[in-house]
Amino acid sequence: TTLGARATPENTSTQRPSPQYDSMAQNAAVQQAIQGALLQSLQVAEEKIDNELEKLEKLDEDDLESIRRKRIEEMKQAQKMKQKWAVQGHGTYEEISDQKEFFKKVKGSKRVVAHFYRASTWRCGVIDKHIKKLMKKHMETKFVKVDAEKSPYLVEKLHIWMLPTLVLINDGHTEHSIVGFDEYGGNDDFSTETFEQVLLAHGAVLERYV
Repeated sequence: TTLGARATPENTSTQRPSPQYDSMAQNAAVQQAIQGALLQSLQVAEEKIDNELEKLEKLDEDDLESIRRKRIEEMKQAQKMKQKWAVQGHGTYEEISDQKEFFKKVKGSKRVVAHFYRASTWRCGVIDKHIKKLMKKHMETKFVKVDAEKSPYLVEKLHIWMLPTLVLINDGHTEHSIVGFDEYGGNDDFSTETFEQVLLAHGAVLERYV
């Protein structure tokens, strides 16, 4: 009778997965979680569309006419608000050079985003680029820029310690300061959509203003 080979420590020990295997497993789990979240989001959106379609099917001519009149009134109101904001300097990206003028400009608008910058800091240029893309879209918010080196009083009063910094002002009061790029994901190449979503999250801009 042939006896089997005696087990050696090499073939009885349990090998642990390599760090690369652990990383692959973690990435797979993250991807699965993302896919699940996206699927759930799509299902919610689909259900919302189905509900809206069902409501529309039940509307009669009087209901449709009422909706049309309401929408026209909303459009008229939105146009009036845009005209008022334009007079206040909304829709532009003004630089405030006089520190005393800053408070006057801020008090005249409900929502203000003030970009404290330095010309030699190239990341401030990234913020400039995104603001210029949004300033016409979000007429409800006034966008201004302030040269931090020329405004020591404002820098001290508003606790500006890193550039770029966006100071978000509501009804004349500082609500929040976005310091650097961390809230945009910590990358230099974040999109204007990401920039907009951060401002939306803080109420600095609105999805709708009518």
